[in-house]
Amino acid sequence: MSDTTHRAMTWLQSHDTGTSSKAICAYMLGGAKANKHDYPYDPSDLGRCLRLLDKVPEWKPRIKEMAQFGPVWSALVDRWDEIAASMEAEVGINWEKGRSAPKTYALMRSIRDAVEEDGWVDLGNGARMRVQS
Repeated sequence: MSDTTHRAMTWLQSHDTGTSSKAICAYMLGGAKANKHDYPYDPSDLGRCLRLLDKVPEWKPRIKEMAQFGPVWSALVDRWDEIAASMEAEVGINWEKGRSAPKTYALMRSIRDAVEEDGWVDLGNGARMRVQS
């Protein structure tokens, strides 16, 4: 087993995983196709992705490869460095500077909103629901 695989598998067995970070890991380890909806939705999801990439830094330059999994992934990875810098400045990727990241969330939301597919209904107060036709 390579050192990269070992670090990734150790991370995968931790409690610091989520859907988006697992999608990155699965793709980077073996080319598994990610679901187009498995992107980071909020700073908590983003933090798990960034901490994975800290554990396996050789994957950082490859993050743009996730763009192939849908328009939201594509939009997020196009601005990945900006989003990561926002979180780092606001709360740190380990949340050592704070407990809430509204600026990072607003940035992520603005990027997602610009490209999300039809079928979403705004329920107010930041809540949204996908409806199927």
